[in-house]
Amino acid sequence: MREWPPGFGGVERVAHEIASEYEARGEPLLTLSLQGPPRVGSDPLPVTYRRQHLPSLQLGQLLLPLPSARLLAVLGSSQPLQLHLPCPGLLGLAMVARLWRPRRFIALHWHAFLEPPPGPKGWLVSMYQWLALRWMAVAAQRVVTTSPVLAEALVAAGIPSARVSVLPCCLPASLETAAASIQQRRLQGGVVSPPEPFRLLFIGRLSSYKRVDWLIRAFEASAADELHIVGEGVLRPVLERQAAQAVRSEAIVFHGQLSEASKLGLLAQASLLVLPASASNEGFGIVQLEAMACGVPALALRRARSGMAWVGGLDQLPGFPQPGQQAEWQQLAAVIQWLIDQPETWWLAARSARQRYERVFARAVWQEHVEELLP
Repeated sequence: MREWPPGFGGVERVAHEIASEYEARGEPLLTLSLQGPPRVGSDPLPVTYRRQHLPSLQLGQLLLPLPSARLLAVLGSSQPLQLHLPCPGLLGLAMVARLWRPRRFIALHWHAFLEPPPGPKGWLVSMYQWLALRWMAVAAQRVVTTSPVLAEALVAAGIPSARVSVLPCCLPASLETAAASIQQRRLQGGVVSPPEPFRLLFIGRLSSYKRVDWLIRAFEASAADELHIVGEGVLRPVLERQAAQAVRSEAIVFHGQLSEASKLGLLAQASLLVLPASASNEGFGIVQLEAMACGVPALALRRARSGMAWVGGLDQLPGFPQPGQQAEWQQLAAVIQWLIDQPETWWLAARSARQRYERVFARAVWQEHVEELLP
């Protein structure tokens, strides 16, 4: 792993759930990270499995493992190895481990297709992604990804379909139980219209491809009452200035990073979760599962080689507004207004969100799929 699990990001959360499940089944395991534990704060979720840090050199966002006795022990082991990509350093480790022990079971978890930025950095990203896909096509016993959309893209890129497995993300059992209670409270009284006020909610890192700027514009163009933004990131000052210039600036609230309990509190009052990512770098969005488990519809833009829209499934409802020639922020505003104008459609979306969660993403369903990972 590149990050220290469980963390707040999707890659860390997926590895955390797999490690927790293996431990619960009595499987010996060790999680390894090229990054050490965070200097401040505690783990957002309980951790009982073993974690170790592999010494590494950081060059910008690139992490390169350094020679160490621990690294040699990992590479020389005959135990099954599961690595989470994208991460060039871990791809290099996978290659060395395969050469060292040709018969070793190696599984690669492919979390997202990267969209190269312009310039030299984009050339390096393209080269890395090309190399990773070519190597997986011939040297990985199994490639695990999070949605049928990404699985189809991997097969189209040359990975034999027999080697590709789909393991959607899941929620911790405690969070799943808490979300079910929230959903039941939202159903009390047979309410068939959105809660008032109509609250939009964003949860995620405030970085460029998350496109919270689009969401602020869509909020202003719709009749939604409030917009709540949860998360931190380098773009927060820019987004706060944009929100301050909005006509309804007082209705846009930045919460920063919240605890799990506080986040659930906002989900309990939300009408719609919106994640308007503009790139396939956003491949899944675990927060969508949290929303859907609470009975909150989740909206994401459809992107090539991204499972974001597939997760929420909101665009599968009858009457879903078609994009046409609209800009992305206008598409968001159209869907938001569609749900506001038609309370019965919002009710259908809320029920469908919970039903889809139970059918596709519930932990019991996920546990059945984990069996396929066991070598």
